[in-house]
Amino acid sequence: MIQYLPSLAGVALLSFAFTKLLIPISHATGLLDRPQGRKAHHGTVPLVGGIAIYLSVLFCAVLFLNLPESFIGIALICGLITFIGALDDRYPVHPYYRLTMQLIAGVSLATIGGSCLRDLGDLAGFGAINLGLFAIPFTAVAITGLCNAYNMVDGIDGLAGSLTIVSLLSLLVLANGQAPDNQVALLAYMATSIGVFLLFNLTVGPFAKTKVFMGDAGSTFLGCAVAIAMIHFTQSRNAVIQPATALWLAAIPLMDMASTMVRRVRKGRSPFHADRTHLHHILMRAGFSQRQALMAIVLVATIFAGIGIVLERVWPQSESVSFALFLIAFGLYFQFTLKQARKFAQAVRHQFIEHPIE
Repeated sequence: MIQYLPSLAGVALLSFAFTKLLIPISHATGLLDRPQGRKAHHGTVPLVGGIAIYLSVLFCAVLFLNLPESFIGIALICGLITFIGALDDRYPVHPYYRLTMQLIAGVSLATIGGSCLRDLGDLAGFGAINLGLFAIPFTAVAITGLCNAYNMVDGIDGLAGSLTIVSLLSLLVLANGQAPDNQVALLAYMATSIGVFLLFNLTVGPFAKTKVFMGDAGSTFLGCAVAIAMIHFTQSRNAVIQPATALWLAAIPLMDMASTMVRRVRKGRSPFHADRTHLHHILMRAGFSQRQALMAIVLVATIFAGIGIVLERVWPQSESVSFALFLIAFGLYFQFTLKQARKFAQAVRHQFIEHPIE
């Protein structure tokens, strides 16, 4: 792994260069985010951060890493995911069309890309769960789910990128010394490129005048990349983590997506109906600023990932226990967000229905 450290500088420089190059292109093509509806930012913001991350990681992986041929198929399919997201950024695509295209990409990854989830591990305590004929459709659903999970948490500056870094660095900690160095380096490349994006996105220091968003192109690509990494490190011959551990490493995006979609369905709405019941919305209604909400959520995600790492390292035979603890954590998360969502709904009803503005 040490031999790849100098190339991280190349990843950072290339990520910076692609971002600066793509900003004028975004203005020329209309790939911009404009303040409207639920969006509270000021002025138009280029939606090129995700594309810059994809391109910089792709170029540096080809230049510096000796990866297997299967990487070509994976890179092309990730490019398709990124393109679908960019298309949705520019010309809003119906959620069901987007979902269909993501599922097709997931099937392609499970077959052409070789990223297939065949074994769920000993989640129930009765032995390994082999998916058999259901492996490919299950993989497609899992990849699509993570694409949308990271997309759904992309509601405030820095959140999707920061949560992805938590997932990737946690995987890196577990994989370092256990998996081939070039594969571990690829995780570091991704984290480095996202770090550069965050400088633009959070307008840090000299980057204050060049704000960019990652857009759906970026958030869905990051979710796809995390899914592929987790499948690889849990399913390959040299698997370094248990499938149950992967849930902890992506806990917040998974929990937030699942709880939000369940609440929408219970209200008779489409699970893809946008609302303000995500965790970051709840914290901001409670008085947190965007930065405070970001730090709080990333802290919780880091704690969850830490639990997964400890269980994996200290008690690697505890797959069923790890899964049971994750379900308990999810239940507590769901109850907390449900309670807060109800409070918000009651406050709105009290303000605008029981005491309407005259």
